[in-house]
Amino acid sequence: MKILLTNDDGYLSEGLQLLTSGLSEKGHQVYVVAPDSQRSAMSHAVSFYKYLTLTKLDDYCGAVEAYAFSGTPADCVKFAYSTLGVKFDLVISGPNNGANYGGAIWYSGTVSAAEEGAIVGIPSVALSRVGTSGSYASAVEYVVDNLEQLLATYTPNTVTNINVPCLPMSQIKGVKVAPCNNQMLFDDFFVLQEDGTWFSTGTRETITEEGCDVVLADDGYITISPVTTLKTHFSAMAKLRELEK
Repeated sequence: MKILLTNDDGYLSEGLQLLTSGLSEKGHQVYVVAPDSQRSAMSHAVSFYKYLTLTKLDDYCGAVEAYAFSGTPADCVKFAYSTLGVKFDLVISGPNNGANYGGAIWYSGTVSAAEEGAIVGIPSVALSRVGTSGSYASAVEYVVDNLEQLLATYTPNTVTNINVPCLPMSQIKGVKVAPCNNQMLFDDFFVLQEDGTWFSTGTRETITEEGCDVVLADDGYITISPVTTLKTHFSAMAKLRELEK
């Protein structure tokens, strides 16, 4: 299988390197185009009329080709499918350093990079490790061991968003298909500093919706959520028809 890997944490991410190695060792042809530095919370930003730099990475964890790119996570996928001349079977974005569930997916560069793949018809997975410290091993193991099943269940115009608890696989309770919680995950606010600048910060909200991705992942389950790239709210169109003339 020809697999494109990217992320929003940059090419030096331990998780990206582990996933590249794991897939390569299984005989897959792995291509990597990842940001040259941290690009978290970039959402689906892309670069227009900008000069971007591409750096070839030699001997990158068994990849066929690997590059560090100065663009956004979505740029990385756009560049790969439009320029490398490879017909990719799958895009995997991640594993992210921290969960991408609930309201976090609105801002996630990881999820948006996978969306870029889905938009052009490539089956795409967004993968995240719940928590910002600890091992990526379970996240990588789950995807590597279940690659064929994930590809077989792909739905067009959809990203398969996976969040894996930062626990040994033996301690993970199971796998749940779950809806994304729509509540704001963080109460964001800004604090004025003595030098006149503003510092962006926030506090984590308490999410209690039973059966949603946030609650299940925090409880020790791997969660899988289908995230659609289709933006039209079809049920709202009936009301808006009243505006037609």
